[in-house]
Amino acid sequence: MSLPFIAILRGGYTGESVISLQSARTMLEALDPQRYEAVYVTIGRDTWTCERADGTPLPFDRGTFAADRGHGMERFAAALIAIHGTPGEDGRLQGYLDMLGIPYQTGGVLCMALTMSKYATTALLRQMGFRVAPSLLLHDRGPDQVRQVIDTVGLPCFVKPDNSGSSLGISKVKTAEALPAALEKAFAESPTVMCEGFVQGRELTCGVIRLHGEVIALPVCEIRTDREFFDYVAKYHSASTQELIPAPIPDAVAVAVQQRSKAIYTALGCNGMVRVDHFWEGPEKGGDVVTIEVNTTPGFSPASIFPKMLNAAGIGVPAAVNGLLERLLQS
Repeated sequence: MSLPFIAILRGGYTGESVISLQSARTMLEALDPQRYEAVYVTIGRDTWTCERADGTPLPFDRGTFAADRGHGMERFAAALIAIHGTPGEDGRLQGYLDMLGIPYQTGGVLCMALTMSKYATTALLRQMGFRVAPSLLLHDRGPDQVRQVIDTVGLPCFVKPDNSGSSLGISKVKTAEALPAALEKAFAESPTVMCEGFVQGRELTCGVIRLHGEVIALPVCEIRTDREFFDYVAKYHSASTQELIPAPIPDAVAVAVQQRSKAIYTALGCNGMVRVDHFWEGPEKGGDVVTIEVNTTPGFSPASIFPKMLNAAGIGVPAAVNGLLERLLQS
């Protein structure tokens, strides 16, 4: 009897595709080969390909989401999405899989499309009563943008592509003179740009996962960097970046961050593995927690924060990935 045929989707259309390949490999290596047969489906703008872990190509049909592993064309039983950015993190791939009836581990179309927009996510969270930083969305370049940004969110501020991840195109701006270049950099990554008020505090992030029917908040991580902020270099190339798990913060703050992260996960209709980013302002400013971002397909390479949080929780990567897939095949 053949094992369930599993597709691990990787690649994508953005600069995050390099991270996606690493995340996909972590997932495949975590799966129990006695229970599942998994292969990669690599998605590019022009072509989709299917290959085994050793690189052996398999015949693949994108129209039916099927491949030939040696028994003729078979539709995949389930998909694990390891694509950061479009089309895996913005609802497009989820819609495709929904139409074919293929279960997957992330949130659905609405959840993913909404959370792909940093501005839409924080705007909805604000409306739901969660504290977030002030923000402004820009649709195009204009002569009054500098004054508009300063009047709305103030300085210093962050300028971010609204639909990008891995800190690509983000700038911390301290002066009005630096704003035009920061806006150009962000618009190069996304057609819309979010400007966000600066929050002074300690950077905390918390993973959330749904396993065996339970929403679980993982141990909180504190991120420390000697760079201006936790940018792409700090995330992937800096030896000085520290990711402290569990975060050296008061227990009450850790519990508050975990509860906030779980509440946001549920409120937004998330599923699978999600990471919610916050700043803790510290007791000198009242000790409040400000939510900054929701990552619905967080990095899952060996160097990424989420696998480290799973290990710190005593769950581990294999139990998490196999548990997610087990639930998909039961649905």
